[in-house]
Amino acid sequence: MKLKSEVIIEADRATVWRLFGDPDNLASWQPSLESVRLVSGTRGQADAVSELIYDEDGRKVVLTETITATREPDFVGGTYASGTGSAVVLHRFEDAGDKRTRWIGHWNHSFNGAMRFVALLFRRSMQKRVEADMQRFRDFVHARAGKD
Repeated sequence: MKLKSEVIIEADRATVWRLFGDPDNLASWQPSLESVRLVSGTRGQADAVSELIYDEDGRKVVLTETITATREPDFVGGTYASGTGSAVVLHRFEDAGDKRTRWIGHWNHSFNGAMRFVALLFRRSMQKRVEADMQRFRDFVHARAGKD
């Protein structure tokens, strides 16, 4: 299942990149995130592996994140794996002029077993979640950019 979304952020790419890449900021725009733990590698760099734990309405979801490619401040890509499937994710950051940044996210989800069929029922809610996360990050940057 492929998803795509984009948002314009009222901050330059360097600011967006810095705030996006700081794991201490994740919980500010991903409210169900409980913890992030670096497993191996250098945080934010290719081949870094982290464990992310989310509380999804009382259900613990553990994701293994592997950064596959990064080029500051243009893009970062990675894979996310859990017991129900995996996703290949690419985040691109483009200069939108006037100290604005266009964040374009691409998600390509693959599901295991029966989840392949069940996931089709949740496509719309998954898209809404992606968009809500992106909007929360945009709002977080707007609030922080004025203070930096």
